[in-house]
Amino acid sequence: MTEYNNKAQSPEIKPRRMAFDTTSPMRKYSFDNNSLISTFFYALSAMFPDGERFFIHSVRNYQNEIDDPKLLAEIRGFIGQEAHHGHSHEGLNKAIQDMGFPMDEVTNHMKSRIEMLKRVFGKGRQLALTVAMEHFTASLAEFLLKNPEILDDVDPTIRQMLIWHAVEEIEHKAVAFDVYRLKVNREFMRKRVMVIAMISLFTRIAYFQYRMLREDRHLPSLKEWWGATKFFWGKKGILRDNMRGMRMFFRTGFHPWDIDQHHLIDGWQERHPDVAALQMN
Repeated sequence: MTEYNNKAQSPEIKPRRMAFDTTSPMRKYSFDNNSLISTFFYALSAMFPDGERFFIHSVRNYQNEIDDPKLLAEIRGFIGQEAHHGHSHEGLNKAIQDMGFPMDEVTNHMKSRIEMLKRVFGKGRQLALTVAMEHFTASLAEFLLKNPEILDDVDPTIRQMLIWHAVEEIEHKAVAFDVYRLKVNREFMRKRVMVIAMISLFTRIAYFQYRMLREDRHLPSLKEWWGATKFFWGKKGILRDNMRGMRMFFRTGFHPWDIDQHHLIDGWQERHPDVAALQMN
């Protein structure tokens, strides 16, 4: 089995308890009044709590088999961060539910799906799925931290939560990967699971968006479709940008810190003081 030897200068993985105000009134379509962009992020938020718990579960499957103190410390930081993410998004999801969106339907679907994954997938494949999703979220996080101006018109609570979440996703982006490389280390499965995971993810997000818009009896306008197309796939589109990191993932021998994102998280508190001020002691 491969020896654990993360040569990359991984940052400190520090769980932060945050005091987000999810009781403040929110615009129904918080992202530029665009229902397609907004429901994309609402669907992700609905998937996060149980998704994060699954990520923790898949890493804990191997935690007792690891004796490297550095990796064990990183696992503890990873678990702490993911637990706080799930809790915070539960609060946000309730606020979105209160606006009339069927967030409970999405979370119930996720609970059922994750129970199925635990029954059907072996430990190695569960961890490979976590590795795939952690890479995807770190790539989204990179875009948000490189282009924070796209959140200027977003509801303040959602903007603050996304910035905090993005920072911590980058901090712990290599933990599940390092456990996978140490305990499983099957390159073909890592790549194959990524392909399947992305197809499944975007299919489910699209369906959840449809359910939200149907529940709201809202038909997106041509202006919304054009705005969403530019946001996701335009010259500076978030998913277009994401493709670079996706391509790198498929290189044999790839490691998450081959994509250097330290500059995005170093000094983030100074660039986003309103977010840093929400950290609880």
